[in-house]
Amino acid sequence: MLSAIRKTGKSKSQVSAPIELFVAVIILALTLSIGWSVINTTSQAKCEAKLKTQTQNLKNAMLDVALGSSGTSRTVYFQFPSCGSQQTIGLQFVLYQKPEYCRLCTGTYGYCWQVVPIAKDPASPGKFVQISNAISCVNMAGDIQISRDAADAQCVELSSKPCLNENNCNAADYGISREVLDNSRWSTLSGERSSAFDIVLTKKTVLGTNGEEQGSIEVCAKKKTG
Repeated sequence: MLSAIRKTGKSKSQVSAPIELFVAVIILALTLSIGWSVINTTSQAKCEAKLKTQTQNLKNAMLDVALGSSGTSRTVYFQFPSCGSQQTIGLQFVLYQKPEYCRLCTGTYGYCWQVVPIAKDPASPGKFVQISNAISCVNMAGDIQISRDAADAQCVELSSKPCLNENNCNAADYGISREVLDNSRWSTLSGERSSAFDIVLTKKTVLGTNGEEQGSIEVCAKKKTG
């Protein structure tokens, strides 16, 4: 009788051991999964914070140049990072003239300038998204023009549309409606062929449509090598 009880107890312990091991493996897998998720989220947040610092540096340089006299110049180093699954692929200098697109910017009067980094949409091939956590608002006049410095052949071309390539542009791929497209001004720098640039901003004075003087910021983005 005693021998039978011992055999039964031994049998139960042999059966329960694999179950306990299976449960332990599941708990370990869940713990590792949660840990990696936290690490990835933290890493992406840090990356976006660094990108925000870069757009803030550009914003400050744009303000200095816009408020300066003709010939005022600032140079900002800018690098397109990969933040998690988002590869930063472009940078838009945009004047929105639709108030609903200016909610990120305080103290606006129906328009706003923004420096907007864009990335490939990891969930939709051929689509692009704004990295909203890294957008910077630029509190400068709406009549200021932004254009490429055409005097220097080393300056990378800028698209006059929200797309990286203005000759093959579907604004909807960038989340921009026709109404917003038609009521905004764009200068877009592509990071498809280079991930780092020295961006030189220079104040110029140009004549407006009625012969009046207007401020202009010429942008010369030079590929950074090495």
